Amino acid sequence: MHNTSTAPARLRPAVLAGAAALALGALIAAEAQAHDTLISSSPEEGETLTEPPAEVVLEFSGADLTTGEAITNDIWLLDAEDENWASEEPAEVEGSTMRTEIPEPLPNGDYQVQYRVVYSDGHSEERSFNFEVDSPLTEDEEDAALATPEGSAEEDDGAEVPEAELTEDETSVPAEEPEQAENESPTAPTDSEEQDSGGWGGIIGWGLLAAAVLVLAGAVGYAASRRRRSAQNGPAGQD
Repeated sequence: MHNTSTAPARLRPAVLAGAAALALGALIAAEAQAHDTLISSSPEEGETLTEPPAEVVLEFSGADLTTGEAITNDIWLLDAEDENWASEEPAEVEGSTMRTEIPEPLPNGDYQVQYRVVYSDGHSEERSFNFEVDSPLTEDEEDAALATPEGSAEEDDGAEVPEAELTEDETSVPAEEPEQAENESPTAPTDSEEQDSGGWGGIIGWGLLAAAVLVLAGAVGYAASRRRRSAQNGPAGQD
């Protein structure tokens, strides 16, 4: 009588299950490795630049990127205010490399590169990374910064004339004098002027009165002398 072992029969399902799991994991890993991805960039992720970059260049793994009229491969460069500093023209694609120009020098600050790419297998991806620009000041910028302390411009714009200066200006040139000169009527003669004019008028009046009295007295004397002469000549004329 022979004894038959059942151990190998019990192990077969477990072995098969393990093999299937390994095969599935290998397939998943292979599929993941088959997708293209970003392998290098300029600027690099997390880099701090001492000079503003002239362009953003992205290089991807795999074959040429997929291009076409209905396919979007583009790069955006955003600052902290979400303003796009990249060129308004679509990004340029050459093989597995994509680039865009930066028309204006970037001010110091933090920036984010956002990109959308369609790989050779038709798989699309949208990702982003950050970098910083920290350029040292030029000599002209340093001179300007020293010549204009922080806050001086604001103080000049909002400066008020000191109250003392306003008081001096107001007291040195009275504001009401011109209006008074224009609006006031001619001044009336003073008491002394009235007395002077009245004195001269009185002298002239008294002089005229005295002359009239003299004329009248002369006329009366002349009439009286003629009467005397007529009275004296009368009787002689009769004799």
